[in-house]
Amino acid sequence: MTDHLHVRLFDRHVGELDISGEVRAPEDWRFTYAPAYLAAAQPVALSASLPLRGEPFVGAVARNWFGNLLPEGLVREAIAARLRIPPRDDFELLAAIGGECAGAVSLVPPDAVAPEAEQVALELDSALATQGDESGEASLALIGTPRRLSLAGAQDKIAVVLGADGSIRLPAIGEITTHILKPDSLRLRGLRDFEAFGLALARAVGLPVASSSIVTVAGHKALLIERYDRQVGADGGLARLHQEDFCQALGYPGELKYEAGGGPSLAQCANLVRQLRLGPPAVQALLDWVVFNAVIGNADAHAKNLALLCGMDGRRRVAPFYDLVPTIALPERLVDRRPALAIGDAARIDAVGAGDWRQFAEQAGYAARFVQRRVAELAGATLDAMAVAGQALVEQGAGQARIERAAAAVDRNARRLRAALKV
Repeated sequence: MTDHLHVRLFDRHVGELDISGEVRAPEDWRFTYAPAYLAAAQPVALSASLPLRGEPFVGAVARNWFGNLLPEGLVREAIAARLRIPPRDDFELLAAIGGECAGAVSLVPPDAVAPEAEQVALELDSALATQGDESGEASLALIGTPRRLSLAGAQDKIAVVLGADGSIRLPAIGEITTHILKPDSLRLRGLRDFEAFGLALARAVGLPVASSSIVTVAGHKALLIERYDRQVGADGGLARLHQEDFCQALGYPGELKYEAGGGPSLAQCANLVRQLRLGPPAVQALLDWVVFNAVIGNADAHAKNLALLCGMDGRRRVAPFYDLVPTIALPERLVDRRPALAIGDAARIDAVGAGDWRQFAEQAGYAARFVQRRVAELAGATLDAMAVAGQALVEQGAGQARIERAAAAVDRNARRLRAALKV
């Protein structure tokens, strides 16, 4: 059983993550920045919740940040079962699959063997043909498990490499991935197409959002999303950007990503953006994220679906938007309509009214009239963009009936919002 991991950021050794005791409880975690890293030129902090310092971070503050790197739900359970690891043992899971996480962080056991440069990646289509479980969930995550890939979140997905010729393949061990591949969910049918629609609408109205498209792999359609935590380096090659979600930045564990369950509020998110002095673009981006999710009826816009990006210069900014799903298009028996992060007193994402926006503005530090004007602007722009965005997705291979269902739900909600503001 592993009790010590080397932590790397931008391929630099930044510190040590340790756990002690037989119970392996949250209070047994310890992260310590390496003295040599602290003494180096321009060291970058792992997190707003883990600032640079010589003293170790002990307990929940360490466990919460690193635990947020792991998958959730059925995906996590499937990986743990495949590797025969207790599903609640975050540390052992990080040791097994923490080699490639979101952003530029990797966790490596001390005895890990460096990957051979000549190792060849398996073709994704041949791997897909032999992978899967009875529920149909987590099959792609299981493909990535031997390669020590960890992508946070509850949806089934895998990190892949998109070739110059348009081919999609699994990475060789240690290779930097370029895209995320998401199949449709068998539990929430239509989720793939609904997310594609949400992303396309955000792009059409001019919001910062990850590039995406519907593709066919091994005879199955999937959503291919370009990784925004990548950039072209000084040498012309691909380089990683550091990322942390707002649960990590605020020190919350991933299981508290919903405000009703004890997680952060939108006011806390807004305060974080201001405390980090990210500037007016970040303050505007946070508002746009809240408003757009309300416009499309995404009740699952939680604190792990909002993130910060950081380059090697240590400068942080709000990451492009992702996981934009109009959940009001999904059956209500399967998806809660309550906003993941409260907007005023609205009990449902499709019932947010003018009073709720005024309350949100006061709590989050925005001018009420500015917020209401932005709601009206994004609602109108979304209504104008739906027909073209939806048709483009159908031409890519999205299900027409699903896109029409999502468009109808978003149309009703956007018009209701504008009417509530008397615009």
